[in-house]
Amino acid sequence: MRARHLFALLLTSACAGVIATAAADPPDLFDEVYARARQQEATLRTLGARFTETTESTLLKDPILARGTLVIEWPSRMRLEYEAPERRTVIVDERRLVMLSPGRDDRFERDISTAQQRARRYFVDKNPAELRRQFDITASRDPRLEGAYRLVMIPRRKQIREGLAELRLWLDARTLFLRRMQMIFPDGDRRTFDLEDVKTNQPVAPGTFAVPR
Repeated sequence: MRARHLFALLLTSACAGVIATAAADPPDLFDEVYARARQQEATLRTLGARFTETTESTLLKDPILARGTLVIEWPSRMRLEYEAPERRTVIVDERRLVMLSPGRDDRFERDISTAQQRARRYFVDKNPAELRRQFDITASRDPRLEGAYRLVMIPRRKQIREGLAELRLWLDARTLFLRRMQMIFPDGDRRTFDLEDVKTNQPVAPGTFAVPR
């Protein structure tokens, strides 16, 4: 469950390419990504997309695939609608994460205000030099995913490494929108999130991020 919390928090930032915009010295691919992403970040208000989530674990014989849709409103609100293999709703705002399963009385809710602040401190509210002090970061063109930058972030701080061994992001080279995010955990488990049909700055229906009582 803790992994899903971190996954949701990172996703709200990663979709804008914000946590992957660190410049290197001497200049390399990060300089281009940084300059372009900062310009784009200022124009983003909402993002909608379809997603596929793949969970791999040493405890599982086969990966678990889940599919659905998401809506994100910056800076910190998100709604995930899982459609398969079972219906489930995840709502994230500034202070809480709520999971709901239609037709089932198994509502889960947790205060994540401290975790939100920590995620922003580690991944968002950073200038390039500070971010590099927190992570070893590399960038490259990925030949296996056409038209994408592949960014790898390995935590330096023990506090981060306890929950996350490695974060990998794939950004569209043209738009810098997130195409894939993969979290590798200390026990070797992995969670991969693929996005498609990405649309930005579309109107969000009233009540999208409201949490049912």
